[in-house]
Amino acid sequence: MKVGYDACIPHDITFDPYFPELIFVGKGALIGGDSTLFTHKIEGSKLIIGKNILDERTMMAGLAEMMHGSKISKHSMLNLYSTLEGTIPEGELWGGKPAKLMTKFDAATIEKFFAYSKNDPDYYKNFKEKLKAFWKDPSQNYLKIYYDGNRLTAGDDWWRARSVFVIFWSGGLIEFCRLLPHSWFKTILLKLAGVKIGKNVYIGKGCIFDHLMTNTIILEDNVKLEDYVYIDGHEYTATQTVFGRVTVKKGAHLKHHAFVRTGTTIGENSVIESYSMAQREIPANEVWGGVPAKFVRKI
Repeated sequence: MKVGYDACIPHDITFDPYFPELIFVGKGALIGGDSTLFTHKIEGSKLIIGKNILDERTMMAGLAEMMHGSKISKHSMLNLYSTLEGTIPEGELWGGKPAKLMTKFDAATIEKFFAYSKNDPDYYKNFKEKLKAFWKDPSQNYLKIYYDGNRLTAGDDWWRARSVFVIFWSGGLIEFCRLLPHSWFKTILLKLAGVKIGKNVYIGKGCIFDHLMTNTIILEDNVKLEDYVYIDGHEYTATQTVFGRVTVKKGAHLKHHAFVRTGTTIGENSVIESYSMAQREIPANEVWGGVPAKFVRKI
């Protein structure tokens, strides 16, 4: 593979094992967790190959796919749960399966998501102070910090979120628990990792909890997580660090492969449909679905 410096490549990225030399990740590019990059496809007796190209400081959201011959151009992004088959032109957001144009970025949006760091000498001191205040104030549900550090993308400073020992301790337990079916033993291990879990909570196989901010996730009594649910506690872009608390309230049901963004509260007895992205406030006793999730019906 051709990987530029300061590229941010987190956990569970699947790179094509047969033609990795056709993958080009530009400097400062960011690939979201649990994504896949394919550089070949077999159709009958034909082998079809093509490059995967991420230009400098482009972004590919988590749980997304790049197919052979696909490219993310400068100042562009691929959305969550999307499959790219082609080229995203400069300055655009694409999403869906297959991915299509969602919006074109204006100059202000490009500045917001792609402006280079000013390398503020006081940035890291101020970062620690804001993070310490966030930990101390449980009423603060969401913390966003614009990046002025010395790397090409905020994600490269992931290790500053918490103690590195704590990150690897909780991350190791979570990765092990992903292999296990629901059980009391799995619940105990997740509690040791920092997840706050109430009574009679069901957690299916393959569920992912945030590795960095595990202790900001709360599952109240009688919550059900089907297989491969993903609950996030942080987000990085090239220019932003975001931390948040996630609360899944009593009796809520997250169906398989649902994704919960950081800073989200899911109301009591509500349902998030499969392959949906829940964000911000989901009221009680409602069904929501889609990317991003929208109201479907009352329960």
